[in-house]
Amino acid sequence: MRRAAAAGLIAALILVVLPACSGPGTPVAVSGAPSSSVVGGSTSSPGSSSPAPGSTGPAPAGTGTTSSALPDVHLPGVNDPSCAPDERPVVLLPGTFSTVAGNFAPLAPALQADGRCVFGINYGSAGIGPVRDSATTVARFVDDVLTVTGADQIDVVAFSQGGLVLRTALRLDGLAPQVGTAVMIAPSFHGTTSDLLDGVPAVACPACADQTAGSELLTELDAGGDLDGQVRYATISSRDDTVVTPVQAQSPVGPPDRVQSLIVQDACPQTHLDHLQMPADPGVIAWVRRALLTDGRPGPSAYSCS
Repeated sequence: MRRAAAAGLIAALILVVLPACSGPGTPVAVSGAPSSSVVGGSTSSPGSSSPAPGSTGPAPAGTGTTSSALPDVHLPGVNDPSCAPDERPVVLLPGTFSTVAGNFAPLAPALQADGRCVFGINYGSAGIGPVRDSATTVARFVDDVLTVTGADQIDVVAFSQGGLVLRTALRLDGLAPQVGTAVMIAPSFHGTTSDLLDGVPAVACPACADQTAGSELLTELDAGGDLDGQVRYATISSRDDTVVTPVQAQSPVGPPDRVQSLIVQDACPQTHLDHLQMPADPGVIAWVRRALLTDGRPGPSAYSCS
């Protein structure tokens, strides 16, 4: 019964999302979505026990300056081609049923306050399109970011499906030489065993099928190992996550000089964070900032208990 109900809720959400989407650069506002966790949906307000998947809420006032190559993602200062970075530009990759604004509204200004130029791309019709297609969209967007900024590399912050999109782009689209540090929040890097995706037709949500553990895409990626190029990886997870499971499998496997990971409760046993709350959590945001500052070596003390 639970699996059938979850599949029905996701199918209903797809019907709401699809008519609202007109392309990868178009923000999506979803209203009236049912309350249920999905892979990488929009961030809910902190403390909410039942966040509405895919509900992006109102776009923040002011959208900054964009060019035809850098789409408007409805976050102030994000995708500003005039931003001149001293550090590597940061590219934000959102999760399923969501957008840059839906997942990263609290994080983007924090990174900007650190002096980082912040960019972001929506893909796959609010993240339900095939992961391979989304990865290609991301790779092309990174080329645009490097062109307008003059940078040699970017750093990436990816949430949920964004982690698998990044992994696919690094491997299949040749993105690895252009990425310095990959910071991932609850990524579906190895897919998920959660039954939330059971019964969802692949034609309705190809990204859901791609993120299911053992999918054709994941089998292909696993054959080549977890790491690409010289990218350094940092992953933060929560044991309360019931969307990307098992939690211990969210991080890439690799040597400590290339891969660092933290499960929040290992640092703060009393902290409770579900999947959708993570990108807006102040502790996660502080950890992400530290991970970028240290080239993917934040250390466990970078997450402060509230």
